[in-house]
Amino acid sequence: MTIKDKYTLNQTLFIIICFLGLSMSIAQTSPYLNVLDFGAEADGKTLNTKAIQSAIDQCHKNGGGTVEFPAGKYLTGTIVMKDNVILNLQAGSTVLGSKNIDDYSYNSLIWANNLKNVGITGFGVIDGQGKSYYGKKTRPALLQFISCRDVIVQGVTLQHPAAWTQHYLKCDGVNIRDVKVYAHGGENNDMLDINQSRNVVISGLIGDSDDDGITLKSTGNGLVENVIISDCIIRSRTNAIKAGTESYGGFRNITITNCTISPSVTEHGYSGFKEGLAGIALEIVDGGIMENITISNMVIEETTAPIFIRLGNRSREYHNIRKPVGSINNINISNIIARNASKTGCSIVGEIGHPITNVSISNVKISFVGGGTLLDGLAEKPELINEYPESVRLGILPAYGFFVRHVEGINFRDVALTYNSEEHRPAMVFNDVQDLKLLNFDAKIANDALGQLVFQNTRNVFINGCSPKTSNVFLRLENNSKNISVTGNNLSRVNIPIVLDTTIKTDDLKISSNLTGNSTLFEFLQPNIERDHLGIVNIYYPNNGVIYYSTDGTTPTKSSNKYSKPFKQINSCTIKATAFENDKTSSTARVELNTLQVVSPRIYPADQFFNKDIEVNLTSPTNGAEIYYSIDGSKPDKTSLKYKRPITIQKSSILRVVAVKEGYTPSKEVNSKYESIEKLAGVQYKYFESRWAMIPDFINLTPSKNGVVKKFTLEGLENREIDFGLVMHGYLNVERSGNYTFFVSSNDGSKLLIHHNEIIDNDGAHATIEKSGEVYLKKGTHLIELRYFQAAGGKEIKVSWQGQDFVRREISTKDLYHN
Repeated sequence: MTIKDKYTLNQTLFIIICFLGLSMSIAQTSPYLNVLDFGAEADGKTLNTKAIQSAIDQCHKNGGGTVEFPAGKYLTGTIVMKDNVILNLQAGSTVLGSKNIDDYSYNSLIWANNLKNVGITGFGVIDGQGKSYYGKKTRPALLQFISCRDVIVQGVTLQHPAAWTQHYLKCDGVNIRDVKVYAHGGENNDMLDINQSRNVVISGLIGDSDDDGITLKSTGNGLVENVIISDCIIRSRTNAIKAGTESYGGFRNITITNCTISPSVTEHGYSGFKEGLAGIALEIVDGGIMENITISNMVIEETTAPIFIRLGNRSREYHNIRKPVGSINNINISNIIARNASKTGCSIVGEIGHPITNVSISNVKISFVGGGTLLDGLAEKPELINEYPESVRLGILPAYGFFVRHVEGINFRDVALTYNSEEHRPAMVFNDVQDLKLLNFDAKIANDALGQLVFQNTRNVFINGCSPKTSNVFLRLENNSKNISVTGNNLSRVNIPIVLDTTIKTDDLKISSNLTGNSTLFEFLQPNIERDHLGIVNIYYPNNGVIYYSTDGTTPTKSSNKYSKPFKQINSCTIKATAFENDKTSSTARVELNTLQVVSPRIYPADQFFNKDIEVNLTSPTNGAEIYYSIDGSKPDKTSLKYKRPITIQKSSILRVVAVKEGYTPSKEVNSKYESIEKLAGVQYKYFESRWAMIPDFINLTPSKNGVVKKFTLEGLENREIDFGLVMHGYLNVERSGNYTFFVSSNDGSKLLIHHNEIIDNDGAHATIEKSGEVYLKKGTHLIELRYFQAAGGKEIKVSWQGQDFVRREISTKDLYHN
């Protein structure tokens, strides 16, 4: 190389060095920094945590700006945000969460704490690779912003989180716009969680989540307030838009509008159901307030319950303090169209002495799949005030449309309810409700339903402008319902406008200007004819009306049978009844009765696993009925075995039972399944793969596998996926007769039985909760049974016991029968 060539080379190197130095200087002062300039590798393999963090730190030192991610894949652990820094993911870029938990310092992929003016923008993707953390206790969230001010997340796609997708805790000023979310990476994959934050706008979000969708939470004293959710498309396997479950502080000034809710695109997930649970869920169960909530312009497709509102008293602690019962007040829901809602129904349920107040439901049209039975409509539902709130918790509701209980001040205006399969339940049931306005309401029901509307202990009601479809009964009043005004309705297509039970007096009714062809209240009403399961006919008309009736279908006159007391009517007939008072005549009631059917026998205990043998009792509520049964699979009739004394069953079998009585229609058949459990060492289990909201009747299901483990635990089970159930049996050695206390801790639902007697019901907690029960046991070996289902989140079972001569301990192999 000549001296000239060396000079030229040195000059070139000098220029390059100067250029690089100038570039680095510009990079250190520019508001736009490129992660590649800080050593990041966009190959999807190299861990870029330090390089990305260096870019963020430098951007912060520069006074703020934007950290750019060009197209490519960037593998990283926790990224710590700084004041005034925006991450911009250019189109084609993907930030990949590390599959190694050791790469996370704050249990989240992107973490911000006590910052201002921060966010994430662009058209790139943030992927948590969450499936790699399935079943692990520590699972990082995708985004977590804590105590931050002025946060923006816009345009990006968030997918496959290991836990929650994005969590905004105690933030002020959160703007989430045009974000896409696919939250199906593992357990507890909420789409978006706003926790104790205020001044929040969520707009244009399009997402599909395994767990809850857009979720407002208040785990501490801070309120969630001043929130707008608009123009979103939400798919969720659980609750699409939800305020609760955690409600210690509460929620205030929330507006939700112009959203579409649909089933998840995933057939199988870690929680919920494909069709989802509630479309809109509003829940206060840990104290706290909920007030000033406006929901409008929603289209909801195929959810279990389009609308679910619940005030309860689970009373979860915060810093060892429990709050008293909270409140729900000022809820306005309007312009809702929902299709193919499940058989369950919608519910608005408060607590005894703590009603939900001031609710307005208007311009709502809901179509249900239908199929509810008359017995479903008669079912009484428990309060369940201290349990986890979920739209399926009460099971199939007594109304196919709305079940409303413990509410004060509620309006239904322009509400229409329909179904696909015939519904034998009322459209709406109101229980312990006062100050109700029902305007322009219409619903379909089957002719044998109790009525389109059923009021139980409901007061101060105004019904106006209704023109119901053809049906047998429009309104049924029960249980001291009072001050009921029915004015200006077209009831001409209803056979019986109003049915009253014996607690209702005409002084409690104000009936006027209804199209029925009758001008006075006396003429408007008609006697109520009811036959009970024993064949006793009661006829009731309020106040001083004298009732005459016929059983041959002829119109009653004052020369017909005068009703003075209940009478027995077994055979089929047509009963008509009319009330008379001076020159006034009531409407005539008509009831078609079939030959009375014997009430189905009752079996106790029913559907049970047992040891050597089990004693079963049969009873019939119909006096004088004879019970016949079979245990060989044959259909029972009068040629079968006749029940005289308790039946001892000694091998696995199906008991089929029927009751008959002369002159009656035979009862419907009932059956019960019994399965003998072999005496083996350890704990036998049956494993069931499916999704349940409550513990099912496992004995009538087919397990996917059987096995034996050492104790009542999930350890040793090969299939520990989500959505599974277990029945576990062991033989407990009791060395001394006396009282024993048992403890069961489980995450979703469990029951403990000893010799088919239920000791503990820990069903439906949706969190790890322990419950206990006490029982007297004789010295010897006792069959202990644990039923369990797992639906989402953690997986945990622990069974302990305590006796008079030993302290509490987990049931171990030494406590169980062993060879």
